[in-house]
Amino acid sequence: MLRRNMTAFPLVLVLVSSSAQAAEKPPPDVPPCPSGQEKPDIAALVRRTQQMLEGASSVATMSMSIRTKAWSRKLKMKVWTRGRDYALIRVLEGGPRETGLMTLKREKQLWNYLPQAGRVMKLPSGMMGDSWMGSDFTNDDLVKGSSLADDYDAKVLEILRREASEAWRVELTPKKDAAVVWGRVELVVDRKTCLPLEQVFFDEDGKQARRMAFGDFKRVGWRDFPARMVVTPADSARETAVVYEEIEFDTPVADDTFSLRRLEAGR
Repeated sequence: MLRRNMTAFPLVLVLVSSSAQAAEKPPPDVPPCPSGQEKPDIAALVRRTQQMLEGASSVATMSMSIRTKAWSRKLKMKVWTRGRDYALIRVLEGGPRETGLMTLKREKQLWNYLPQAGRVMKLPSGMMGDSWMGSDFTNDDLVKGSSLADDYDAKVLEILRREASEAWRVELTPKKDAAVVWGRVELVVDRKTCLPLEQVFFDEDGKQARRMAFGDFKRVGWRDFPARMVVTPADSARETAVVYEEIEFDTPVADDTFSLRRLEAGR
């Protein structure tokens, strides 16, 4: 079975909010944290985790650092999102070929604006597995259409005990005919806070492919968000770290932000 969409918490959705107007109480559809339960309602826990990391809209400034044995580089970017389907990313600072580059996501399609050429290029489906901006994220991460809560069956494998803390280790396996790329995913969730600590991704042969670690949690409104996310491939000595800086969450975003006309204008 061909699996097409990545099922990480996507780059454009893991957003920290600094808006002073953020609601102090979670919406009524957000399940409570089952911190005292040995065997929680695991479907509700996964749904809560996903809702903690997603919002109606956002405007963010973030930096992305890529490090290998041979080289390293850092980019600064502005990100606008609306739900799961729309995002615009503009490189504010980087190398000569990268500054001004823009990526537009509209539902399951991606376009890049290439400032040196002054033109827009639509990414073909065959490039969805390619690296985005030379990082350990792929183009497929940006067009993520799958849902941890809806496309996976979940079960608690064990309770991990780490010094004074405990965490659930949750196994996520794709539901029949779910359009996802991984053979399975493991999610580690802190028992006290119900915050995601890491995800480990396995291919269809059961081999570990990459690890995503979350940290530097910030309290904003009713949410705690990871301001830092680090992706480490299993088969190479490199990593990509994303740090969120100035961010507004659930803020109005103009409709034309995600228009092809704006992308073609390069602004």
